Amino acid sequence: MTTLQTGIGLCHPTHQLSIRPVPAVIELGALPDFIHTALNAAHHANRHGALDDRIAVALPGMHVQRGVARPGSEVVLFGSQVALDRYLALEGIERLARRGMVRDLDIVEAFGQAGGRGTAYIRSRQAARRSPGAVRRARARAERRGIAMPEAIETRPVSQAVLALHFGSAVVHVCEIEAEILDGPLSIGTYGFSLVGAPAVLPILPDRSTRGLDDAA
Repeated sequence: MTTLQTGIGLCHPTHQLSIRPVPAVIELGALPDFIHTALNAAHHANRHGALDDRIAVALPGMHVQRGVARPGSEVVLFGSQVALDRYLALEGIERLARRGMVRDLDIVEAFGQAGGRGTAYIRSRQAARRSPGAVRRARARAERRGIAMPEAIETRPVSQAVLALHFGSAVVHVCEIEAEILDGPLSIGTYGFSLVGAPAVLPILPDRSTRGLDDAA
């Protein structure tokens, strides 16, 4: 029986792979399903792969439009050649290719030098800490452990300006920061994102052409 990986593992961002839809995917309104497939495949690869060979996820087109965060139309993955080859062999990605939904899937060497500028895509647990769903889950955990919780806890909805990605029943909130690229492997969770305390700065910068869409809306 295969043991599924959890927690934080290591990513070696020596190579990258861009997952981009063909124009028809966007025109037909299939972009959300396309992005969902690409991201869930990365999660699957990390859960089933080696703890020290994770895939990191970048969303360079991430932006806010009319007050709501959007992931953009491109998913860029970083990892070893072996990890990205394994990703391309997954059923969901092969299905996108068979249906002609994705542009050329070419694994290329990642060019990023320590000291240069890059972007970290961080899982933000703080964003949903006081959401109604988070409070319900906290109550359920407390009940299982026999711990009393206050009857009334103030809840706050999660800001729609924070990107929310869905992985089955799990909702992962993601934010980005630009920072200096460091040398060595990166600490990455199974969803492909890093944590606030250890941002994994990838050799990629946000796509500025997608910014300012609120102003244009």
